Amino acid sequence: MQRFFLALHATMPAALVVAVLAHLFPPAGLAPLAQRPVWTVWALIGAWLLLSALAAGALRTLALWRVSLAGAGALLAVAGVLGRLQGSAHATAMLAGLVAIGLVCLGIAAFVGPQRVQAPRHTATRQGPPPERGRFAMPAHLPFWLSGVLALASFRLAHVVATEPARSSGMLGLLLAFFVALPAATLRHWTPRIAALLWALAALAYGGLAAKAGLVQWSVASALCAVAACLQLRRSAGAA
Repeated sequence: MQRFFLALHATMPAALVVAVLAHLFPPAGLAPLAQRPVWTVWALIGAWLLLSALAAGALRTLALWRVSLAGAGALLAVAGVLGRLQGSAHATAMLAGLVAIGLVCLGIAAFVGPQRVQAPRHTATRQGPPPERGRFAMPAHLPFWLSGVLALASFRLAHVVATEPARSSGMLGLLLAFFVALPAATLRHWTPRIAALLWALAALAYGGLAAKAGLVQWSVASALCAVAACLQLRRSAGAA
């Protein structure tokens, strides 16, 4: 699962290049990307997921890390240059900042090693059965799947349903999924209490969307985030 999520980042530049080329230079008889049916967008997303699955099976974990970081650095630099060429506001400062962050990503990609990708596993020396997990322990990959489901549900409301109040609440749901739920899933092993706090914040935010938009999807999302927060609190209390 870790390799697949890394492959999503590694293949993102290629997917964006394909989307941009299809928008700028559409084949003959094909409408512009913004005027095409919704299924074309889902076809592009499906192709990206398939390419990510193939990359996860073909490349090693270290190679996926390097491609992901290098691709992110290159995209940041390209975004800064394009903004400067178009004369956007604060273009010079943004160019300098994005190029600096891109160089940091490229530097990490160049010097990252296997010992930084995954810590070596130490075999236990004591005898006896392994410690039992709690009855309500959270599976390792469940938080990432929850973040993905929240993002997909938000994308559907924002770009497929695309009518108010679903559209505006779906946009906010996407922001919550990427900037609150996904960090909560990522930080669960390093800082479990902060991860629990982020899940609680996501539950409150999705609950606010449910109250404002009146959609049952946000009520379900709030309940799932609340359950994730409770499980994360149990895990941090057990570790302490």
